[in-house]
Amino acid sequence: MSCSTPPAAQVVQGRTPLAARAPDGDGCRDGADAANDPNMTTPLSTLIRTRREAIIERFVGELRRRSSVARDMPKPLIINSLPTFLDEVAASLERGAPTSGSDEAAREHGEARWENGFDLDVMVREYSVLRRSILRELHEAGVTPSLSDLEALSERVDAGIAQAVIEHTRLQLAALETERKRTELERGKSGSLLAEAPAPICLLKGEGLTFELANPMFCQMVGRDDLLGKPLVEAVPELRGQPLHAQLEAVMASGQPSVANEIPVRVMHWTGELVERLYNVLCKPLHGVNGAVEGVMATAFDVTEQIGARRKAERLALELQQSVAQRLRAEQALRVNEERFRKALRGSPVMVFNQDRDLRYTWMHNAFGKSEREVLGKADAEVLEDPDSARALERAKREVLSSGVGQRREIALHSGGRTQHLDISIEPLADDAGEIVGITCTATDITERKAIEQALRASEARFRTVQEASPDGFMILRSVRDASGAIADFEWVYVNPATGPIVGGRGKDLEGKRLLVEMPGSSLASAFDTYAKVVEAGEAARVELSSAHDGAPQTFRAIAVALGDGVGISFHDITEQKRSEAERAQLLEQEQRARQHAEQLNKLKDEFLATVSHELRTPLQSILGWARILRTGEVDTESLERGLSTIERNAKAQSQLIEDVLDASTIIAGKLQLRTDPVDVRQVLSAALDLVRPSALAKGVTVNAWVVEDVGIFLGDADRLQQIVWNLLTNAVKFTPSGGQVRAFARRVEAMLEVEVEDNGEGIPKSFLPFLFERFRQADGGMTRAHGGLGLGLAIVRHLAEAQGGTVNAESDGEGKGARFRVRLPIRAEPHSSQPSPQRRGSDAPGGAARRVLEGIRMLVVDDETDARELLGIIFGRAGATVSEAASAGAALEALRAGEFDVLVSDIGMPGEDGYAMMRRLRAMGAEVPASGIPALALTAYTRVEDRRQAIAAGFQMHLAKPIEPNSLVTAVAHLVGRAGNRGSWP
Repeated sequence: MSCSTPPAAQVVQGRTPLAARAPDGDGCRDGADAANDPNMTTPLSTLIRTRREAIIERFVGELRRRSSVARDMPKPLIINSLPTFLDEVAASLERGAPTSGSDEAAREHGEARWENGFDLDVMVREYSVLRRSILRELHEAGVTPSLSDLEALSERVDAGIAQAVIEHTRLQLAALETERKRTELERGKSGSLLAEAPAPICLLKGEGLTFELANPMFCQMVGRDDLLGKPLVEAVPELRGQPLHAQLEAVMASGQPSVANEIPVRVMHWTGELVERLYNVLCKPLHGVNGAVEGVMATAFDVTEQIGARRKAERLALELQQSVAQRLRAEQALRVNEERFRKALRGSPVMVFNQDRDLRYTWMHNAFGKSEREVLGKADAEVLEDPDSARALERAKREVLSSGVGQRREIALHSGGRTQHLDISIEPLADDAGEIVGITCTATDITERKAIEQALRASEARFRTVQEASPDGFMILRSVRDASGAIADFEWVYVNPATGPIVGGRGKDLEGKRLLVEMPGSSLASAFDTYAKVVEAGEAARVELSSAHDGAPQTFRAIAVALGDGVGISFHDITEQKRSEAERAQLLEQEQRARQHAEQLNKLKDEFLATVSHELRTPLQSILGWARILRTGEVDTESLERGLSTIERNAKAQSQLIEDVLDASTIIAGKLQLRTDPVDVRQVLSAALDLVRPSALAKGVTVNAWVVEDVGIFLGDADRLQQIVWNLLTNAVKFTPSGGQVRAFARRVEAMLEVEVEDNGEGIPKSFLPFLFERFRQADGGMTRAHGGLGLGLAIVRHLAEAQGGTVNAESDGEGKGARFRVRLPIRAEPHSSQPSPQRRGSDAPGGAARRVLEGIRMLVVDDETDARELLGIIFGRAGATVSEAASAGAALEALRAGEFDVLVSDIGMPGEDGYAMMRRLRAMGAEVPASGIPALALTAYTRVEDRRQAIAAGFQMHLAKPIEPNSLVTAVAHLVGRAGNRGSWP
């Protein structure tokens, strides 16, 4: 059947009836069940009384589950006045009217909740939990209260809630009023308290932390007294961002008090200096009536001095702790060192011993080679066998005991015919109080060292003796090192006398002085790095040093070797050796140049000999060929004339070649002779042109020559000038092709005669110009050359020009562009005496009818060559002379003894006896042979100057070179016989 809720149960004083909120079932019971339930007749008040404890337990459990405030709260505090309240609710239900007791219990409950900090919401929720706990307990008991009971229960509970809320609110308002009055009272008192407070105190209000109160100590703390009414960061701007500012803001935001210890506060002093102090700061929030944080009260305690003192104490404590630890470590190290010392001494030859103030041995190690039984407890006089040494040693030990200053001595102990040298160190031994209680001695046997030192002294004495007398310099330098250990300088330890030239004449005064200080920039100091390297590496080094002491440059070879932390340097004078080496190198270089020059000359000689052979054989071929043709007699007149002309031309060419070779030989020997006569330059130029014209015409080359009028008189050798011009013209014609032109002219340029020859021929290569005037040099040398000649012509021109004080040079714009030769000679050369020489090159042109200039002259011709004798016989015979011939020197002397002759013409080179010997024998005959004073002419192929001088010395009056023109030969003989004015032409 359905269950319906009575309309009266829908709302009771705005609340839902308890029966409607029953937790189990649907809130209605079956009518049959209700009628049969025996508990339905039990009153609600009785059930509340009987089940009060169960209701209370359910209430406590449910409240703890639902409220975080009550979760950890003790059960008595949660129950509070609940039992009394339930009893009063039950009594009220029984009477059917509220009792004043229930109101009293509710008020007590409200007062208790206020005292324990419960707010109204929590307290109202408590009554809701109580109502639910009562209904659940009734439900579990199987009791369904009537609607009237439920309404009565709700009224009683709501009345309790109201009384509790009223009491809670009343107490809260009373507390607020009391707090307000207390605050005002405290604020009234705080003015005087703050002013007298011994610590900085301030009161800050609002989010901006505006100053409301600040005692004088706080004003003194921040250095300002105009703080009230100003925000913190405005009144004291330097506090922004400091720990104090952050602490105040944190308390204002959280509402929780804060304590900060030893925080730094930096404020600007009135002097402008930022001063920092340390404070302990207590910040407490100030709450308003509504409980909100309205401000912060800050109290500061200056702990700067206390902190400083504490830190100093901590530092001192730390230092003390470190000192103690260090002392402990030192003691430990001492014990370790003692143990190590004892272990080290076990195998050490060093003697160590202690003695007390009476100088009796108390501890020993290896003392004088004796056992402990022989030493301990005894004095030196009892231990040592040498009384004198014992007394001396005892005196030294007592001086140490009295003065407290250690000593070091060397003593000699004589025992058993043996002397032992000891190096003893004596030091005072003090106790912990610093009082000297004995001595500690260490002794080292230095007998061997003494012997070594004595040997070293003897060795040093020998060394000094040797070095003092040594011709080589020697010095010892000790290293001087800087703070980093690098060698910064060297100091002289020893300098021997021979080192003087190396150190500027100084010597022993350098010992103890520094190298770079005394001799900076010297040759010796320049090898500083080498010395340092020798010291560091230990390897010897060699250097060469130079010196100019006393103005004489000298060179020394130095050998540097390491000597401990220094260097020994030995110096050997190699000046003469270096000079010899330099001279040897110079001689070697000269020899190499000479060899190269000789090789070049040898090559040129070979080329020259080949050229001479070629140049002599070529015309000889034509001469021999035409001679054989003419000997047949089967030639017509034209062929005869051509043959004779060819023979004559080639013979002249051969003669010219020989003449050039002889000129070159004369020039090379330096025996060239020149005449100094007035010269008609025009005539010389014309004669040279006449000589070269036939070859120019044959080649088809035009040759022109002229002389400028103002040349003046030239003093010089006409033949040599003619030879210069002829050679230049011949050279120009040779290198000018057919149809070309050669021009020559002479002019005066200041005081110089200038002769210039120019052609438009082949030209000269630029590379050959520097070698143009050298002997035997030809631009196209070798078998493929296009032009003949020996390569001597231009060399002869240069030598002839230089011999007369002049110069010659050549110019060419290159191959195919012709060449220009320019000779410059002084116009008025200084005349000097010289024997006139016959004309070198006479005209061979026919002179018309023959003149017999030697008519009636008796001649003896001597020559071992039959052809030569016959030719001379024909030449002199046609000149009118009577000619006799001799084939040897002996035959000539026999003829001279037997006959009468006017002149002698003889060759020089003959078999058996030469012309020189023959002439000396002839001149030696004297008056017994009338022909002994006969005029004589030497006609020979030996043409050197010395050959001429030898001929004149032998007795010849004249010396002529083969071959020679017949006219010149006849003229020369005419000179000898006194017919020089009768110059004629040979037919």
